[in-house]
Amino acid sequence: MTELSFLMEILSGLAQVLAHPLFYVALLLVVVQYGRQNGMERRMFGVRASSLTDQVLRSILYGVGGGLLATLLMTALGVVLSPVDMTYVWIVALALAVVNVRYTCFAYAGGLLSFASLVLNALPTLMTGPTWVLGIYDDLRHLHVPDLMALVAILHLIEAILVRLNGAHAPLPVFVPGKRGRLVGGFVLQKFWVIPMAAFVVTGVPNSLDTPSWWPLMSLTGLGLGAGLQIIPVPAILGYSGAALTKTPQRTAKQTARYLAAYSLVLLGLAVGSSYWAPLAWVAALFCPIVHELLILWEMREEQSGHPIYVKPLQGLKILSILPNSPAQEMGLLSGETILKVNGTPVNTPYDLHFALNQNPAYAKLELLTPEGEVRFSNTAIYTGDHHMLGVILVPDDNARQFVRLGTVSPWAWLWNRMTGSRQKAPTNYH
Repeated sequence: MTELSFLMEILSGLAQVLAHPLFYVALLLVVVQYGRQNGMERRMFGVRASSLTDQVLRSILYGVGGGLLATLLMTALGVVLSPVDMTYVWIVALALAVVNVRYTCFAYAGGLLSFASLVLNALPTLMTGPTWVLGIYDDLRHLHVPDLMALVAILHLIEAILVRLNGAHAPLPVFVPGKRGRLVGGFVLQKFWVIPMAAFVVTGVPNSLDTPSWWPLMSLTGLGLGAGLQIIPVPAILGYSGAALTKTPQRTAKQTARYLAAYSLVLLGLAVGSSYWAPLAWVAALFCPIVHELLILWEMREEQSGHPIYVKPLQGLKILSILPNSPAQEMGLLSGETILKVNGTPVNTPYDLHFALNQNPAYAKLELLTPEGEVRFSNTAIYTGDHHMLGVILVPDDNARQFVRLGTVSPWAWLWNRMTGSRQKAPTNYH
């Protein structure tokens, strides 16, 4: 019954997350972020293109699943966290956020700290200096690199799964400046998940857990003599942001998920291996931030060098997005399709669409061109109170004025933009 009792202890620690104040702080942050996204939709299109309640509920449900999987993976591997190590990770992550908000990711903070720890251990021991300097020095030298790298790898693996399952849901439609200066349509894929986890931490009390004989898979040599383990709740937030201009949101999310999964599995292998063969820790510490950054730069370059797909066609009106609970959704209209005719009348501008719909206010028959080049027809009855444009958001034309600039900024630049009324930026890919 050792395995069963061990599992029950893990689940008991996981359930304690519900009593942790940071869980609700994380939940509040998620609500605020999705509320800001809804505000951007209203400013750009005058309507809300996604449901705040739906987004938050999905964040919780997917996050709980991700947290359970992360807990099981960390448990099976024997990842043991140190409260001191995690404090330094958060401090470095927040410091990096001042430079650029996407550097808040643990891949950068964990990688830098791990590399610093390895360098300090390779150099002659520092014997003199201020007490606080010696304290930080000693903490960094005793940083347990394999466990920290394993934590980063597991969190990115969970993120890859969540991006694949939920990353393309309800993307935010935006207008952005194209390479030639004209506005093009696209999507910002921005998701946040509240991740409740249970993790092992190092304590000064001898181990009292009823552990099975096979546990752990990672070496626990870094615990030290007289150290013990305790299971504690660890609430966290995972965030993903990407831009889809040259690909559909679905293709963008799938590609990012594949990159993240490959990255995390290689890093996880290096972390487990370094717990048995120390030289691999150098490879893991360098691989963690450098390859993560290269993946992001690769995706950015691929997006910027490609040809936007949400651009105004020579004939007709291309659909960028569909509003929920609208006639367009009931008709099965899809993003990327082009409206050629409405009630037999060719349409090439939003005014043409509005005029054609007013010719028969109770009924609409549309001739559409699919992205594959096939012509199809769709029709619906129109009722009082329905959206005057069927509930479609069209790609921008020459008369569009509202737009965002893709990019990430530091908190100081964001504050300056707010004070000066500069154009708001939407984030590009970061993990």
